[in-house]
Amino acid sequence: MSKTLLMIHGVGCGGDVWDRMKRDFAMAGWTCETPTLFPDLRTKEAPPAGLADLTLSDYVDAAAEMAKDIAAKTGEPPVVIGHSMGGLIAQKLTEAGATRAGIFLTPAQPKGCTVTDLRVLRTFWSILKVGQKNVPGGVFKVGPKGFRWGVLNAVPKERHDTIYADALFDSGRVYHDLANPDANDESKVAVPTLTIGAKKDRATVIKAVRKVGAKYAKAKRPGDYIEYGNHAHWIVDEPGTEQVSADILEWLDRNL
Repeated sequence: MSKTLLMIHGVGCGGDVWDRMKRDFAMAGWTCETPTLFPDLRTKEAPPAGLADLTLSDYVDAAAEMAKDIAAKTGEPPVVIGHSMGGLIAQKLTEAGATRAGIFLTPAQPKGCTVTDLRVLRTFWSILKVGQKNVPGGVFKVGPKGFRWGVLNAVPKERHDTIYADALFDSGRVYHDLANPDANDESKVAVPTLTIGAKKDRATVIKAVRKVGAKYAKAKRPGDYIEYGNHAHWIVDEPGTEQVSADILEWLDRNL
């Protein structure tokens, strides 16, 4: 059995967000692929004009090609784990039969699972106020105040500047697609799935993530759900993340 994880990052982030969890998985014998989607367009500064043309479907297609390449090399599809936007991409790949299992970590939601919450608006409102000088139209980055308040609220403050320094510009069309998502069909999902929520999350709030978990509990193969009381959206690298990794590894051992 191949032990390959395809780990998909969230909006405004790159593959480096997985550095901490990747160590945990690698120590357990997993090969971890942590690509950055469209790295030539999604940059920290001075993004090219072509970034504004990208849609969420482009990201899904790119990730699907990566999963296909892994399957060709290893003889079987990878396990796909996605964080935030990557969690929604992982749902799309799992629905399409491109994964051996899907793990949705504080995921963005498909149609029917979204909720209206002022905390989300406060987190992402800052995209309208940041980086609008000397960048192409239709290109945005979450501002530092919104990022610290809504994404890093469970991370020690002394680490905030270092983490935010790696934030990337992203396409406004992608932000639009996340706010107005397509539907997913859980009846097509026949592989193990795990949805993970965090009660302190202000970006993908727990009420919405619980809806995602309930959705995949009705899949052809009923999915599992775990919820953490002391974690928030940056669950990929918060105090206590090692326990999240351990729980995922235990779930993988039970289900594969």
